Amino acid sequence: MRLPDHKFPLVLVAVAASIVTVALAFTVGNEEQPQAEVGAPAPALAGSAIRGGEVSLELLRGHVVLLSFLNSRAEATPDGDSSRAQMVFLRSMQAQHARFGLRVIVVDAAELAGAERPSRNELVNYTYDWNLDPAITVLADDGTLARRFAVEQAPTTFLIGPERVMHERWDGFVPVAQLDLAIRLLEGRSPTD
Repeated sequence: MRLPDHKFPLVLVAVAASIVTVALAFTVGNEEQPQAEVGAPAPALAGSAIRGGEVSLELLRGHVVLLSFLNSRAEATPDGDSSRAQMVFLRSMQAQHARFGLRVIVVDAAELAGAERPSRNELVNYTYDWNLDPAITVLADDGTLARRFAVEQAPTTFLIGPERVMHERWDGFVPVAQLDLAIRLLEGRSPTD
């Protein structure tokens, strides 16, 4: 069966439009997640702190930032999530390095760890239960920040330099000695200062 000559261009346009539509749908569905890689600029991070105020990496330009995705609902068990132990070390780093400009941001990753997402009030209580210095910023996350930083587990911690470049990434628990040494080197201090 042969199409009349005047309908052939219409069929050709319809086929081309279908091909473009399918190609676009395939491309949009397969976008790669941004990768937060050491040596690359840190992805954008901005939000409302649980205890009030706004925070962003852009506002913290010029400061060393320790960013950690933690499970606020982690249980204190020997075989459990190490987020609770990591928080102790983050508090220690804040106390030791604040005078050199260190800023600590904790992003709640309870949902990422398979727990129910805590309410804002639960996160406020978390900051008091853990006796967190108000200088430690806690942010809620609906998964957007975790995806942006390609975080797949809690804890995951990043060390971001004053120029907003990612200097370290630790997937899992980070011993305090590693945190301290990496921060000191980024601050331009010797390991024994």
